[in-house]
Amino acid sequence: MWPFELTNKRIYRRMGYELDQKEYYIRYLSEIQNWSSHILNTKHFITTNAKKCSEHNTAVVLGSGWCIDVPVMELSRMFEKVYFVDLLHPPKVVAKFKEFENVHFVTEDITKIVAETYNCVNRYKSFSVDMLSASTNYSTADYSDLLVNFDFVVSVNTLAFLDDLILEYLIQMELVDHLSSKNLSRFIQTYHLGMLPKGKSCVITPVKIKSYNAEGLEMYDRPMLFFDTEDIANSKEWVWSYSSGHLTTGRRDYTVKAWMV
Repeated sequence: MWPFELTNKRIYRRMGYELDQKEYYIRYLSEIQNWSSHILNTKHFITTNAKKCSEHNTAVVLGSGWCIDVPVMELSRMFEKVYFVDLLHPPKVVAKFKEFENVHFVTEDITKIVAETYNCVNRYKSFSVDMLSASTNYSTADYSDLLVNFDFVVSVNTLAFLDDLILEYLIQMELVDHLSSKNLSRFIQTYHLGMLPKGKSCVITPVKIKSYNAEGLEMYDRPMLFFDTEDIANSKEWVWSYSSGHLTTGRRDYTVKAWMV
């Protein structure tokens, strides 16, 4: 049984996570051909490294979402128990895999700060990284101590996006500036990487984004992470054409990197 206390789904919905999840799936349906190689690369990297595990008792996938890029059946065959963790699980996904008795869906915030952010804003009309650090509800030890007991841990295409809706909410409430938003993003990414147990954790994430306008001219090219990934050994890299321009006036391409921690 997953030992974490489940947080409030109502808060997740109020901060836009349910709508964001639906919009992501709509994007996927419109971009299937452009996303196919990225999805195959992601699944292949996960299954390849899952096979190398010395034990195959338990596996956990952080940021599973629609499970579009997660090899659910393969992991279910390889491990006695598999846990899929996310803020919200689409009912269609849960129903699709309900016949897999060893697959468990856990509703949990892997940043551990979504509800805390919402509560700080509503209670104090203020927010800062220092407030998080001082909070008795925020502890990196909880996840680190739990995840080390799994034989295989996967962070799937989520690290670079963990701060998106948190920052969007804080910006909407006019509670962050450019510097404080960078500090918060760095804080979230550092925590996420720090909680992954060494030697058995698989990380797949966009590391860079290129944006183009409707005429195909490059608008910007910037990193998405607050640490250098250039020298990571034995990593794989590919391009995820997130938007071909059918739904927007421009295009976004992500450079994705995958490695074992």
